Amino acid sequence: MTEVIDVKMTTPEAADFLGITIQHVHKLLKTKGLHYQKSQNRIFFGHEAAKSLFNTPFKRKIITFQIVKGGTGKTSLAHSFAIRASLYGAKVLCVDLDQQGNLTSAFNFNPDKTPVIVDIINEGINVRDAIINIYPGVDLIPSRIENAVLDNIIMLNKHPLDRVYSNILEKIKTDYDLIIIDCPPALGQSVAAATLASDCVIAPLTPEQFSLSGLKITHDELSGLSRKYGKKIDLKIVLNKFDNRTALSSEVLTTLLSHDIYKNMLSKSFIRSCQEFPNTIYTGSTIFSTLKNSSAKEDIDLFTREILELNGIRTTN
Repeated sequence: MTEVIDVKMTTPEAADFLGITIQHVHKLLKTKGLHYQKSQNRIFFGHEAAKSLFNTPFKRKIITFQIVKGGTGKTSLAHSFAIRASLYGAKVLCVDLDQQGNLTSAFNFNPDKTPVIVDIINEGINVRDAIINIYPGVDLIPSRIENAVLDNIIMLNKHPLDRVYSNILEKIKTDYDLIIIDCPPALGQSVAAATLASDCVIAPLTPEQFSLSGLKITHDELSGLSRKYGKKIDLKIVLNKFDNRTALSSEVLTTLLSHDIYKNMLSKSFIRSCQEFPNTIYTGSTIFSTLKNSSAKEDIDLFTREILELNGIRTTN
């Protein structure tokens, strides 16, 4: 039985990344004996083939998505970023810390019978028992409403903020090229602990005034944690749901570019407003489940390359 490829990298996309012709990509797939499929005269492949084809030298990273503001598209961005990273060959673990479990829902997984982070901390459950495989190259530690008490448990049991999540992830860190933590849109012990366990924090910012206020609170909190624990925390701001036809989008961009601090944290790539993100999640799929070209795919690809420092990497084949 032929393996079904659920999320797809097309040969034109691979050719663009590698700086070679599409025909050369086809040849590499065949000579290496890699699994690929063809549909609508387009050839595509998944994580396993990408791992061998690209042979990407990833820098292991733990990345947290957080900002003190709901509705910024944080979870949709983390979801698409994780999948695209896997299509460049990265082994990815997603950790859902939000008690609403939006990332868990985005992956179309029911967490009722699976351990979550609060069970690992409170009951000493092995972290590996909480890991679920979603796609080839993409694993998930899901979330459910019980994670709502994480702040209280960390505080009342006096878990050290700089070690509580670090200790858990340390046991599995070498299994993955990338660990993505999706946080609730609030401050608290759990979000602070996730921050201190991370190499980078990504704050998605939508073009609205309240998002700028949320960014300031997030930045101030990160600065305080950095001073208290003596850890350099890399904050990257990404404009999400950006629409250059609106005055507000242009105004927010201008504000960021003219800000003494934020301008140095702003990612070069941005994510345009696109209905494809909520539509695919609603249907239980992803933007990379189809072969159709879209602005959503293009933007996530550029964002993934930037954050994982993939630009300029070429195959040795």
